[in-house]
Amino acid sequence: MSSNQRIRRGATTVEMALVLPICFVFIFGLFDFCRVLMVRQVVDNAAREGARYATVSTDTVTSSQVQTVVQNFLAGQAAGATISVYLANPATGANIGTWETAQQGQAIGVHVTTNYTPILSKFSLLPSSVPVNATVIMRSEGN
Repeated sequence: MSSNQRIRRGATTVEMALVLPICFVFIFGLFDFCRVLMVRQVVDNAAREGARYATVSTDTVTSSQVQTVVQNFLAGQAAGATISVYLANPATGANIGTWETAQQGQAIGVHVTTNYTPILSKFSLLPSSVPVNATVIMRSEGN
């Protein structure tokens, strides 16, 4: 093997050692970005399903049953999620009382709040957690 080939092989090793960590950070960053989008979509869908469940059965279910439905739709993707079900002001979405007494046509809101922890937060490259919130408001079909 000529000395030129040995030098080039060493240069290739050094180049790979410099570029590979940057590529891994980029790949994990892309993975984290896609994962936070997925968690956001799961939270949106769970809130929508919870609101739908609440609006069709205001006289037969409780808030804890709606929260259980939302937790089931979260499928473990949003640990520690806070779920609230309430009678909503249709113009602002503000909580104006208990939803179990909602009459037909009144707005019922389901709000889900959770935090996503990125993989790269362990290396201080991203924030330690990213808040993920979803609010869905639907008109009551029960009563």
